Amino acid sequence: MKVLLVDGFNMMRRIYEARSDPDLAAVTTAGARSLARALDEHDPSHAVVVLERHDRTWRHLLYSEYKAGRLPAPALLTDNLAAFEAAFLGVGVASYSLASYEADDVIATLAVGVAAAGGQAVILSSDRLYLQMLCDQIEIVNHFDGTRASPESVLARYGVRVEQLTDFWALAGDHSNNIKGVPGIGPKTAARLLSRFDDLAGIIANDDAACGRVREHEDLVRRCLQLVTLKTDVDLGVNLRTFRLGHRPPFSGGDHIG
Repeated sequence: MKVLLVDGFNMMRRIYEARSDPDLAAVTTAGARSLARALDEHDPSHAVVVLERHDRTWRHLLYSEYKAGRLPAPALLTDNLAAFEAAFLGVGVASYSLASYEADDVIATLAVGVAAAGGQAVILSSDRLYLQMLCDQIEIVNHFDGTRASPESVLARYGVRVEQLTDFWALAGDHSNNIKGVPGIGPKTAARLLSRFDDLAGIIANDDAACGRVREHEDLVRRCLQLVTLKTDVDLGVNLRTFRLGHRPPFSGGDHIG
């Protein structure tokens, strides 16, 4: 079993932003073509495009400033979900969304379920938070530049191991989502602390002077850890059989991205 998990808004927003004068027909056609190309490339047995409703989620309840300052998703995308779902279904792939949950948590839950069943999950997204899911049975692919994440690429980019990523973001922050991390601790300091003390628990428990700032902000850093950690136990109410691919219809359309 090989399951393709597509971060729908990540893909569609990239397509939207790449066009000088986007309109609904052009963006839906480009999205369908990109999805068709991904199916050809990865040849999955199952596939789903995970969308979201851009409503308030559990992260907003935990931290009211979550994603504050980020430009809202374009209305052309948020107001036309049915059109995108129809376009994706046109290449044989169903869409799924769950109220009050971001696509990240839904995809993470699906990926863990696939891995637990002995299958292979391929997450198609450029969102870096998915890197925490990387393992032998979960692959992270950036559809637009063709890069496939690896433990080596994570270490080269962040200076930490895959299993340290959530602790790293809890310390240094995830500024794209307005998660600020511990005051005065940036990426280099976070990586250095994790190199010395291995994980956040080790840093908090250590009385070394270098850990003092983290201990001073223990409640904050624990909240940040919750915010950057993807949920893998969401009650989805669907079975993977729902997303099994049948015979895919041929697709012909306009230009695509990537």
